[in-house]
Order: sequence, then C-alpha cells, then structure tokens
Amino acid sequence: MAVSGLLHIAVFGILFCRMQVICQTSPPTLTDVRKDLLDLDSYVDHKLRAINTKIQQTACYNQGHSIVTFLARLITPSYGTIAAKATVKFEKTTENIGNGYDNKTGIFTAPVIGLYHFTASARQSRSGYLHLGLFRNDEEMAVSVGVNYNSLTIGATFTLQSGDRVHVANIWTKSSGIVGAGQSYFSGHLVHIM
Repeated sequence: MAVSGLLHIAVFGILFCRMQVICQTSPPTLTDVRKDLLDLDSYVDHKLRAINTKIQQTACYNQGHSIVTFLARLITPSYGTIAAKATVKFEKTTENIGNGYDNKTGIFTAPVIGLYHFTASARQSRSGYLHLGLFRNDEEMAVSVGVNYNSLTIGATFTLQSGDRVHVANIWTKSSGIVGAGQSYFSGHLVHIM
C-alpha cells in the first residue's frame, strides 16, 4: 500500500510539471489531458505489476525457498526387486530442505516454480535388467538401464510449476532387481526460482 501511494504521488508530480510546461506554450485541450491521464494510468499499472512481482519473489526467498534440496537413499530391499511400473520409495532421507520430498511415497513436490536438477542412481541386484525412468508428473523425462549387477544413473534439468511432482519408477513391464542398503539414491535441488 505504501509503495502504491508513493508511486501515485510521483505520478501526480510528473503530471503537474508536464501540465505547467504545456500551459506555458499553449493551453491544453481536454483531449490532451485525458490522453496524458490514460498514458500515466497505463504506466502506473505496468509499474505496480512489476513491483508486485518483485514483492512475491522476495516473499518466496523470505519463506526459506531460496534453497530447496533433498537427498534420499534406498535402504530396503537390501538385494531384492521392484515391481513393474512401481515408484521407487527412497526411504532414508538425508537432506530435505524445503520439505519437498516425501519418503513414504518416493515423490518430490515442488514448493515453488523454478528450474530444478534431479539425479538418481541405482544398482541392479541380479542378472538381467533394471529400467528406471525419471518422471515429471506422469511425463517421462529421462531413462537409464542397468544390466547384470551394474549401476545406472539418470540426470535431468527441467522446469517445475509449484505443486508439480517428480519421482523415479521402474518403467519395465516386469519386476526388476534393485539394490538398497544405501547404494541407490535420488536427489534434486532448485537451480533458479522463476
């Protein structure tokens, strides 16, 4: 409210000075005054929107959202399987600044709109394949495959709206072998608020 009042006082001052200059050269017409007022009104609206955007961005930073990061590790199964099309629930949360990651569901929910980076790594627990995908909501963003006891890594950077969800899931139509015991992880962080 104070910013809006100051802006209106400044605009009135500019208009008053402009009217004095116009009056010195020739008297303004009512059409000229209306046009000047409409131009100034448009200018004030534009500036108020810009100020409001900056205030909202500052509020996000002040709420502790300038840092959003998480790291979660898979503990169980130590050496086991993950069902077909199932979300991997990395249950041991090491870091969760911004409280975006839910270790009960394995889903990260973006607290603010921005550019985020995610990484997941997992080890295949038996001979065969481990196909994991990184998903934004239900859209597959990246895929990686581990074969015969080897590890896989997925990494991707993409934008999220506030409330968007990101998770890692088995993309194969069969169960796959996966190693827990802290050897598989999922992490992400906010790169830049938009």
